[in-house]
Amino acid sequence: MTTTAGMMIRFRGSLRSCDLVVRSTGNGRGRIALDSTVATALLVCLGSDRRADATDTLPTEIALLPAQSAGAFARRGWPGDILLAEGVRLGSRLWLLERGKSDETDRVAAIGYAAEAVSALADWTGESIQTAAVWLQPGVLQVSAATSGVSVRTPGVGS
Repeated sequence: MTTTAGMMIRFRGSLRSCDLVVRSTGNGRGRIALDSTVATALLVCLGSDRRADATDTLPTEIALLPAQSAGAFARRGWPGDILLAEGVRLGSRLWLLERGKSDETDRVAAIGYAAEAVSALADWTGESIQTAAVWLQPGVLQVSAATSGVSVRTPGVGS
């Protein structure tokens, strides 16, 4: 098992985004908190867009995306993947379900995408990471990942 230490981030539901956690040190000052668990790494794995495979069907009419069906931005992802070991990529392909049908097929696909997203972290830490997805209500899917007493979950996101 590998221990982790890095800058701590937490999801802020009111903003629907992640922020660095700053701990007060007195006199109105603060320091960036450190996270020795895998919680921050799990948030990055699930919350970052992974580049779509060439065989993936892309959602159509994604708002604010410059290229709808072709071009450099259509498959999303992080360009820094080229710096990672061969075959290792950051993030999840959960974004491919944005235009899904909100059915059991989408839920099972979400579990697979989440497992794919955390697999490199599981290999690196030597821990088993369980992934799950549940429909909170029709059209609102929540994905979670858990290991060693640490659990993170996406906010319920409509598809």
